[in-house]
Amino acid sequence: MSSSKPEAKASFRAAVPRFLRSRVRSTREVLQALRRQGVSARAAARAVQAYQAQGLLDDRAAARLWADHWARQGYAAAAIRLKLSEKGFSDARIQTVTTRYYPSADDEARARTWLAQRSRSRAPRTPRARLARALASRGFDAELIERLLGDSTIEPDASA
Repeated sequence: MSSSKPEAKASFRAAVPRFLRSRVRSTREVLQALRRQGVSARAAARAVQAYQAQGLLDDRAAARLWADHWARQGYAAAAIRLKLSEKGFSDARIQTVTTRYYPSADDEARARTWLAQRSRSRAPRTPRARLARALASRGFDAELIERLLGDSTIEPDASA
């Protein structure tokens, strides 16, 4: 079963807006999706330019939205940078977003907020080692983790 070129063009033109509606995407993600659909590199680049011109694809906004999402989830600036890189955002875009909105200087506040939410909502008596692993998996450095978990104001049962 073969499809004609006009049908294939119509198919990918219909698929990309659906792909963009499903969640916030980077330009690289859209290009990769188009290439997986068999669209030539040149046609994919033209399609991306058209979506950018229409305002359907905006790496600046997408990077900021993703960074905001991960910051609210309690991730450190380093982890946010890594995740943005994995999404395919440029180093310059990542640097701009993380420096302006999510600097490493705010990591302690993000970690404290995450710990407070964790102790209120799920497990107020979570072992410190488990909290340390969770913070490390969120990109916080060992020194900060040690400082926070040694702080008796973090865990209500610190004397227990």
